[in-house]
Order: sequence, then structure tokens, then C-alpha cells
Amino acid sequence: MILLRRGTRGAPFSLLMVERHGSIACPGAHAFPGGGVDPGDAEAPGLALPPAQRWAPPGEGDRPDDALPYWMAAVRELFEEVGILLATRDGRAVAGPLPADVVALRARVQGGEPLARVLAEAGLAPATERLLYFARWITPVAHPRRWDTRFLVAELPPGQEACADGTETVGCEWFTPRDALAAYEAGRIALIPPTVRTLDDLTRFASVDAVLEDAARRVVRALTPEIVEQGGLPAIRYPGNADTGGPARRLVLRDGRWRPMDD
Repeated sequence: MILLRRGTRGAPFSLLMVERHGSIACPGAHAFPGGGVDPGDAEAPGLALPPAQRWAPPGEGDRPDDALPYWMAAVRELFEEVGILLATRDGRAVAGPLPADVVALRARVQGGEPLARVLAEAGLAPATERLLYFARWITPVAHPRRWDTRFLVAELPPGQEACADGTETVGCEWFTPRDALAAYEAGRIALIPPTVRTLDDLTRFASVDAVLEDAARRVVRALTPEIVEQGGLPAIRYPGNADTGGPARRLVLRDGRWRPMDD
């Protein structure tokens, strides 16, 4: 879940990254909030996907009739991990600091209760229609452990503050995409290749609105990067997005860091 915050102090925008706990996947790495789909994420009566979203042809990626559980999982994981709730009440987006009774719902969701059911008791509904599709990467075939990960993007509701859960995440921080890559280059944070690739893509945009407008136009396909060699160094080739002009890029492993460059 790529959560965007409108810029301050001259920065166009920033995004939320969490530091993973040492006992879960990608220990110690900085990543976007997220996780796996739970059975309860299929419980989504009356919810919708973003009406402006474009979709891949059948067989090439997610389709509207089967995508909603992934959108539900993104809203749920964001609430569980950092306490940010993308929700509506009577059709209006929830903004401002969350009241204590809504904050208390976080523990129930962390305990495994379906998000939609828990929120409904408080007169709320997950705002799945506010999440736009940004990318979908499947781990290269040669990797011993494979993942099929969807990257969704949305704007931070005004007035809400992130707070790490201390279990799956031990901290959270706002970065501009360039600052996150610079911190990685300097060794201050750890990143895995799909995160590097996504941050690299986000450096092209000058505002939150530009990111969201691009995401609405994207036709996101299920793509598998290819492991190659460049100049005797390991590299991962990430295909471009022909529908929005996103460039094909390679990440080359040099001096212990994955570095983006033109394909």
C-alpha cells in the first residue's frame, strides 16, 4: 500500500514506509505497509473498486470481478500496521484524527475479525474505491521463494497520523521517493528490489495528483522481472508500462546496492 502525503517544505509529496520486524518476511527492511490476503478480505458487501481504473485484458492481470479482496487486504493491512484507516461514513471519506472508539477497532482487526464487519458496527465502510492500481510484480522464476505482489496507491486522509503496531512493524517514517533511495544508497535503510523499482518509478511525478492520475490510466499486468547479467554484475530487468509511458528499467547489484538504470 503506497500511501501518499501532500508535500510540505518544498517537497512535492512523501510516502509512508515501515521498518519490518525481524521475525517476519524481509526482516529489518523498509517497505510499504502490506501483507497477505486473509479469508475475511472476501467479505465485502456493497463495496466498490475505483470507477476510473483501467484493467488488463483477461488472462493478463487482475479483473474487476476478482480484484476486490486485494483492495480490502490493502485497507486492512494499513489499519493493522500503522493505524491509518481509509474508510467512509454515509458515503463521505473519514478525515481528521480517529476517535477513540474507532482506534479501538484496530485490535479486533489485528485479532482476525473481518475488517468490513468490524467497521460496519461503527457505521463505517472500507474506502476501497479510493485505492488505485500501480504495479504487480511476480518474483523471478529462479528465486527460491516467490511472491505475487500488487502495489496500490492512495492519499493519506487529512488529520490522520501513522503509528507502527510494534509487532509486524517496529517503526514508520515519511520519505520523498528520492530521499528513500538516497537513504538506501547511504546504507541507512535496507530495501528489496521491488521497492527500489517502485520508488524509482515514483521519482517521475511532481505531485500526489500526478501519481493518482497516472495510476488511474494504468493497465496493470502481472509481470515477472527477468534475472540477467550486465557488465559481469547481477541485474533484474523490470518491463516498462507501455500504457502510461513508464520506462523499462534494470536494477544492477553493485557494491551491495540495487541501482536503477535505463534498460
